[in-house]
Amino acid sequence: MHWNWPDKKRIALCLSFDIDAETLWLTRNDINARHLVHLSRGLYATKQALPRILNMLDEEQLKATFFTTAYTAEIHPEIIKYIADQGHEIGYHGYMHEVKDTYDEENALMDKVDNIIRSLTGKRSVGVRMPDGIIHDFHKQLWLDRGIIYSSNWRNNDGPFLLEIDGKEIPIVELPKDGIVDDTSYNMYTLQHPEHYYLRSGREMVQIWKDELDGLADEGRMLNFVMHPQFIGRPGYLRALRDFIHYAKENGAWIATDEQVAKHILAQCGYNIEVKY
Repeated sequence: MHWNWPDKKRIALCLSFDIDAETLWLTRNDINARHLVHLSRGLYATKQALPRILNMLDEEQLKATFFTTAYTAEIHPEIIKYIADQGHEIGYHGYMHEVKDTYDEENALMDKVDNIIRSLTGKRSVGVRMPDGIIHDFHKQLWLDRGIIYSSNWRNNDGPFLLEIDGKEIPIVELPKDGIVDDTSYNMYTLQHPEHYYLRSGREMVQIWKDELDGLADEGRMLNFVMHPQFIGRPGYLRALRDFIHYAKENGAWIATDEQVAKHILAQCGYNIEVKY
């Protein structure tokens, strides 16, 4: 389906980052909680990578979405507040990169996360990216009840679509993602001993992204990235990302936050929703 993107752009492009930081290691096994070197990999995200990423986005005059765990916001409040103050979006990503098993438990968790994020940024998140992509049957109803306007989880489409409950359309936009635009597909190592590395250069990674953008732009689709500061925020990879951004700008991409794209889709579908923060 061809969506009508603003200014007759050929494709929507969302630069989104998952700020898992230390939680990516703390939630994997008990050893990591005592392994300071492993935890320092997560700390790299907030200490080195995010300032570098934010500087690049500022230079390129772009806004992005940062799905952050609330635990990270608690222990690194200054960087999360700075992200929001710069006009970027903060999305929901759990407290400790976890997903609960019941409606009530997840609802309580989202209350906790909303309170933490709102205390730092002045508003709650209106979009969700579930940790590890785990979604239960109750989640769509919970999101609807809470006034969530988009999800970035499914991998079954190349463009946005409205979610359904029992076959009935609901005003929640799905902004699909895929491993082809997930930086861990190119720069990944195991989170515990013994270590295994699977690396591709930034140039190789970006060439794949350029090819994907070209194909999807021909169909008027979208690209929704899954990038992790501790990976993409290394100097060589960030340089490659900047090169991709320049290519996308030159080839008709509307670069927007996930929230902006979701609101655009809802308006096209005839929904006039007052978003409550």
